[in-house]
Amino acid sequence: MRVYFPVLFSMVSIGILSLVEIFLLKKLHRDWWEIAWVRKTSYGVPVAGLIGLSLWALGIALEYDLVLAVGATLSSVVFVLGMALMLSLPFSAIFHVIDRVIKWIGHKRSERKNTEKHPDPQRRRLLTTTAAVFPVLAVATGGKGVVNAYSDPHMPEIPLSWPDLPAALEGLRILHISDVHIGFFIGFDELERMVALSSEKKPDIVLLTGDFSDDAPTYLEALRLAGEIPARYGHFASIGNHEYFRGIQSIVRSYERGPIPLLLDSGATIDVGGTPVHIAGADDPRSMRNMPRHFFEQSIDRAMRDAPSDAFSILLSHRPTGFDYAARRDIPLTLAGHTHGGQIGINGRSLLYALNPEKYMWGLYEKNGAKLYVSAGAGHWFPYRIGCPAEIPTYILRSA
Repeated sequence: MRVYFPVLFSMVSIGILSLVEIFLLKKLHRDWWEIAWVRKTSYGVPVAGLIGLSLWALGIALEYDLVLAVGATLSSVVFVLGMALMLSLPFSAIFHVIDRVIKWIGHKRSERKNTEKHPDPQRRRLLTTTAAVFPVLAVATGGKGVVNAYSDPHMPEIPLSWPDLPAALEGLRILHISDVHIGFFIGFDELERMVALSSEKKPDIVLLTGDFSDDAPTYLEALRLAGEIPARYGHFASIGNHEYFRGIQSIVRSYERGPIPLLLDSGATIDVGGTPVHIAGADDPRSMRNMPRHFFEQSIDRAMRDAPSDAFSILLSHRPTGFDYAARRDIPLTLAGHTHGGQIGINGRSLLYALNPEKYMWGLYEKNGAKLYVSAGAGHWFPYRIGCPAEIPTYILRSA
């Protein structure tokens, strides 16, 4: 039943959005509703959604990836367009209300003067045109967001510096892959493209921070593909909440058989030019609402148990929440994901950053000399991105 949950969720969402869209048009945009193509389009949107949902469910039932991908994409486009119209139509209605108020005032004045005065057609055209701008821009932005979601991930190179960085680590290149979410919208073709782009970065270490795949039966195959990225000091991974959702025991068995070690409440120490580098992997609480007290403290302590005292430590924590304790433990670098940056950003920051600056959403953060980078994710579980592109960053260690 769980595999059909996105379909059911989308069906309910598209149904609600379609009803709201038709209601807003009929009640707040009566002039538009009288236009035949507007009415047909309004009814056509939920029909297109129904077709997409049917193909999506059929693709799951028949295990036919092409049908599944077409259905899931069509359903997502309908959802995005429905959301765009629902948010924009109330704003455009303001100009229709202004037009009706001005028309009513002019009518009353004409009655008092016993004269017939027709509304200014240029003024009415300006108001209706301005009203149309809101849904047109919203729909265009929604379409652009869907297109962006299917673009190649950005591959930024991000220098990170510490004043006491060991000389052997100068220039060390760390590739960070997070939240690929192989499944409905990200397939093996996209993963192969990510592997090719990542290989061009010539990383020394490749680190994965959870939510790698939403398809447990092909998890091992995906790991083997990711393991083809050349990295002279190896690949390491931590767990995410979606690994628990898809069956943690099956996922762990895939890691045991695959080329990438899973660091689950554990760590691994590698030698880089005579300098020990300890890579620690934190567990994931599955849900923040039911998270046991001191969950991250206990998990990070276990992952750091065998770290040499002189090691440069890197914490892999799917949720950036672990950074607060990592900074208190003087762990120089924490890598995280999970948030996807909200998939909407402005000026290099998540849109949600403005609402809650204290929450780690996307990008680089520092505290007490420790650094955190929250990746916007290499993939997505819903295809929409505006101002917050998918990314696979490469960190280059420097001495300050």
